[in-house]
Formats: sequence, structure tokens, C-alpha cells
Amino acid sequence: MPMIRARYPEDWDIIAFGVKDDADWCCEQCRRPCRRPNESVEDLFKRVLVWRPDFKPAEYHAAPRRWLLTVAHLDQRPENCERENLKALCVVCHLRHDRKFRSKQRQLKREWFGQLNWLVTTDEP
Repeated sequence: MPMIRARYPEDWDIIAFGVKDDADWCCEQCRRPCRRPNESVEDLFKRVLVWRPDFKPAEYHAAPRRWLLTVAHLDQRPENCERENLKALCVVCHLRHDRKFRSKQRQLKREWFGQLNWLVTTDEP
């Protein structure tokens, strides 16, 4: 699901960069090294070979997006940018993390766009 940029703080790019930098540009879940800004593919491969000596460059070329580092909101609320709520994850781990929240995310997005009509019930007759 694409992100709703308006739900993120104006300084999100700076916050996200800091989280990634704190993680040394490695996934905090699987430890996959991810490509740093302006890092050459060759330099990335050197870091990946330390992580996984049997790595073959064809793996990167087949799916370069898997080597991107993202920042996950553990509570699924982009407006909550407290550091303990943020985790640097590779795309694979981020998708795996978010999978269990898919229906909740759809609901939150409908709420955000004002597409949910809440039925208010009371105990009164």
C-alpha cells in the first residue's frame, strides 16, 4: 500500500535517515546489508559478502529493491515517530511485518480519507 505522505511529519526524511544510519544501513530484523545513499553496487557487494559469503551478484540484479532499507512504524501509525516505535527493515522484512496489519491499515486509510461511516450504537431505546 502506498504511504499517505500527509500522515507523516514534515521532517520524516530526516527521521528515517537517522533510523537507518543508527542501524548502520542493515535490516534490524534479518541483518541484510542495504544500499546506502550514493553507495556503489560494488561497495554494497563487499558488505553483503561479509554478511553472507555465498552471495552471488545475480541475486541483487534479479531484485534490487530487496536491498533497500525502509523504516517501519511498529504500531502502524505514521504520526508516531518516537524512536522506540521505529525499526529499520529491508523491504522483505517490512512487508512481512506489515502483513499481519493489512486489514487494519485499510481501515486506517479509509478513516484518513473520510470514507468510513461509523455506526454509533447506544444502550438507550
